[in-house]
Amino acid sequence: MPISQIIKQRCKVCNAVAKEKSSINLSSSKLISLECGHMTTEAVIASADYDSIISSDGRKLMPYQVEGVKFLERANGKALLADEQGLGKMVQSAAFIRLHREELGQIIFCTKTTLKLQTMWEMFRWIDKDLKIQVIFSGKEIAVPGFDVYITTYDMLKEDKVWMFVKDNIKSLFLDECQAVKNHLSGRAKAVQKFAKDCEYIIPMSGTPIKNNAGEYFTVLNMIRPRMFPEFNRFIRDWTDNYETQFGYKVGGLQSADQFHELTADFILRRTKNEVLPDLPELTRAFHHVELNPKYNAAYGNAMKELEAIYYSEKAEMESIIAVITKMRRITGLSKVTECVEFVAEHVISTGRKIVIFVHHHSVADLLEIKLKEYLVPLGIHVPVLLNAQLSSSKREEAVANFREDPLSQVMIASTLAAGEGLNLQFCSDAVMLERQWNPANEEQAEARFHRFGQKNPVTVTYMLASETVDDYFTELVEEKRAIVASTLDNREVAWESSSLMMELASALMSKGAKKWTL
Repeated sequence: MPISQIIKQRCKVCNAVAKEKSSINLSSSKLISLECGHMTTEAVIASADYDSIISSDGRKLMPYQVEGVKFLERANGKALLADEQGLGKMVQSAAFIRLHREELGQIIFCTKTTLKLQTMWEMFRWIDKDLKIQVIFSGKEIAVPGFDVYITTYDMLKEDKVWMFVKDNIKSLFLDECQAVKNHLSGRAKAVQKFAKDCEYIIPMSGTPIKNNAGEYFTVLNMIRPRMFPEFNRFIRDWTDNYETQFGYKVGGLQSADQFHELTADFILRRTKNEVLPDLPELTRAFHHVELNPKYNAAYGNAMKELEAIYYSEKAEMESIIAVITKMRRITGLSKVTECVEFVAEHVISTGRKIVIFVHHHSVADLLEIKLKEYLVPLGIHVPVLLNAQLSSSKREEAVANFREDPLSQVMIASTLAAGEGLNLQFCSDAVMLERQWNPANEEQAEARFHRFGQKNPVTVTYMLASETVDDYFTELVEEKRAIVASTLDNREVAWESSSLMMELASALMSKGAKKWTL
């Protein structure tokens, strides 16, 4: 592979490298003046029916998300979506795909390894449950022609043999967490650029598109606006604070931030929660799908066999069924710790906001504490605050006060039951529900600790789910019931009857969830 894969377009008249001088938006196209003196045009995506975007679970786009979709249309499908974490960049990109599937053609959606399944589920929820999606899990797989969307990782794009049958047909490229290609000389960046140079539509997304210096903007800017940013050295010289050292140029921040933001306002969209949700905030439940850690496959499969034996026995006792399902919940909880730590670490680094992780089992809390210390202490962040049932009422209040007042205390690990009542956490607006409760009312009690008078920010509770496990099937049952209640009883508390829910869950596990885990 050559030293660089920087994208350069050429003037169709004189063949010089096309460098944009100015542009004029017309009704259905954009007229672009080049530095060489010639002109070129670019088609513009038409606006669409935004009210038609309703998810499979009945949600509509929020007003700022509609504006995000309109922004992508005005940018003709080549723009950086840089909204703060938690504002739904995935939702906006999925809505854009839903409205313009014909124009976008076959799509590669590139994301982190741990987010492939999450991306697939969000697409089914917001685009079409019949959307043809192939998820590429390893370099041994081949992208098969005929799919609408190929979900993969940045490293998989480097595997030419994976894409040999579809590469020429890829029309659109979506890049989640695009800071992964911030170094334009890296293998990942080169692989992405090889696809990008032939794609008509490119949507990079990240709440933190740059992490160290303004030079990291270049790869993405070159992909979405190659006529404006055709050369790395020119970008560093014209737009960044830089100076020469014995090891080469040292790059800092933007040289003229206001001018840069004015120049890029048509193709970089950055919004924070405070900007787009200024009123009394809503509570959002987000579902983050991960794969079961392979080292827990055998344990989970054995638990499924145990459940099957009890369920089909002549005397299937509720207590025995709940005991086995509880064991399965603990296995999935331990399995999700690594993904949870990565999610929380990224949240803290990118937003600076505090976050609470709700758990149920002591073993899950203990493992989570160990892993969080390994990640966060080297960054200067204090060890996670622990809140469990063993603490007295005064000690619990003291722990919450320390979490609230200490600026370096960013993470709390809390027992869902211990934190469900009598605590005020409205100074914090983010939480992860790592382990589900059998009675969802207990989860709603925990959510209410944040979503109460005095809360100034939108509250986001992320439910972390291990796909094709007890997590998935229980969540499906609960959310179906929530949707029914929400459509008929406005703001009425839901009375959950645990034993009947457990029997439905056991039935779902036997009918849907047993095949994968047959040993």
